[in-house]
Amino acid sequence: MNTKYSIINIKFIFMVILFTVAARGQNEPNYVSQEQYNNLKQELETIKGQLADLNKTKTQGQEKTVELENMMKQAMNLSEDSKLGNTKLLIAGDASIGYVDEHHVPSTFTAQFNPMLLWQLSDKLFFEGGLELGLEGPDEDGEGSQSDVELDSAYLVYLINDYAIVGAGKFTTPFTAYHRHFDPGWINVLPFDPLIYSDSGIAPDSSVGAFVNGALPVRKSIVNYAVYLTNGPALITDDLDAAGSLNFDNYNDLNNNKAFGFRLGYLPVPVLEIGYSFEYSKPGIGIFRNVRSYLHGIDLNYVKNNDYLKGRVTARFGWIWSQLDTAAYPAVSPSRFNNDRNGGYAEIAYRPTKALEKWANNLEFALRYDRLNISKRAPGGGNEYQLTPGINYWMTPRTVLKIAYAFDEKENRNDDNIFAIQLATGF
Repeated sequence: MNTKYSIINIKFIFMVILFTVAARGQNEPNYVSQEQYNNLKQELETIKGQLADLNKTKTQGQEKTVELENMMKQAMNLSEDSKLGNTKLLIAGDASIGYVDEHHVPSTFTAQFNPMLLWQLSDKLFFEGGLELGLEGPDEDGEGSQSDVELDSAYLVYLINDYAIVGAGKFTTPFTAYHRHFDPGWINVLPFDPLIYSDSGIAPDSSVGAFVNGALPVRKSIVNYAVYLTNGPALITDDLDAAGSLNFDNYNDLNNNKAFGFRLGYLPVPVLEIGYSFEYSKPGIGIFRNVRSYLHGIDLNYVKNNDYLKGRVTARFGWIWSQLDTAAYPAVSPSRFNNDRNGGYAEIAYRPTKALEKWANNLEFALRYDRLNISKRAPGGGNEYQLTPGINYWMTPRTVLKIAYAFDEKENRNDDNIFAIQLATGF
């Protein structure tokens, strides 16, 4: 029944009754009888009741309509939240191509691509995944040339609050600041890593496990921290050239002894950070199961635009100590040797960003000193030194062409000077 037209009909009936009463009063000299009055009063009360019922029905209908609209909005919001398109995905990464000419090694061109996916699943839940795509081979027989694919990172992160996040998976090990912040090609001021962070270095680069990290304000300074528990490194025992060293590419735990580590960073001013790192593990199995490993590291990082020098100055320093319990390695001779290792680097770079000539703004000059100390009695032992000057040209804020030459000196081994050119970009 149409509410609008029903109300109009009732009003019309009411007006007819009133008009009839008025007409009777004009045409008939007598007053309305008591019975007629009571009938009219009853009809009026009936009409009032019908109007009240109609108003009540209308109000209830409006309330149900609002309730239905709210339910529909909630259903639509739930539907939107359940869609994959409601999350946020960012593709980032870096790439590089280069040319390397190392003494005693054939010169070669190189190419590398490192895509990274950053996926925000909710306001507090995030995922990061990265691949390292490069080239490998061929071997001495001319065979085995192929693309090399490595899972660089794959971990979930949950934001606890403004001061802490927790995550798990494969991640960059927060031991010193280099691998976490400075080793991508377009950030590193030279074409290759310092000796302590190279493939034969003494520092971990990635791990599988869990971590907690964050930062806290302390007066006018900041303290950042990272604590992690991972599968840890593996002790190399039967390689004639590397026995007694650690393999940090150990992605499966071999002995149920997890590695524990942390890093503390202190920023007294925004342009300077000082950090200390520590890691403990038991990397051996079998007769080496009780061998313990201790890693200590310090790092310093400084970046500032200097008005007096009319440019940006970047300075970095790092030193790592690796201490491993003495053990007997039957595969090498002598089987027992001092296995403590240490090394570090000091690096400075200058870019004249405020030079009068615009072409000079894009130049950058870099110099790095490297040192790696290994016991002469250990396999592959002997100290190594490198002095590497370089010059860079920044084509865009994230794309740089680098040219460098490393003067290399090794004890008990041939020197391996290195000339390198690299074009690197970040996106």
